[in-house]
Amino acid sequence: MANFPRLQELATTGNSNNLPDAMSIYIQREINTDLQFVVGLSQLWDLLYIRVNDLRMLSSDLNMFGCPLAVQCAEFLKQLSQIELRRMLELKKTMAEVHMQVHEKIDFLTVPR
Repeated sequence: MANFPRLQELATTGNSNNLPDAMSIYIQREINTDLQFVVGLSQLWDLLYIRVNDLRMLSSDLNMFGCPLAVQCAEFLKQLSQIELRRMLELKKTMAEVHMQVHEKIDFLTVPR
């Protein structure tokens, strides 16, 4: 089945002239695609989270040296971590939007016929 993702859809549609069944299969496939996309976004979220924490730790370590160059580098890293934090928030917003779309599709599927 993995090599032919639409085989089940074609078989069901071929065996049934019922449009709601065909639409149900189509929507289920779209839901699965959206969920795979959300998994990828979650992995990206994890990477960004680790990156922001690493930048913050490095920034605080550089501040301990106290020399002007270290303080300058620490400030740069602090600004960079703030940019990454904004990216994380944008990513979280995108993930929430995709989740809402998936749930709308699921709600559509569960409406009694």
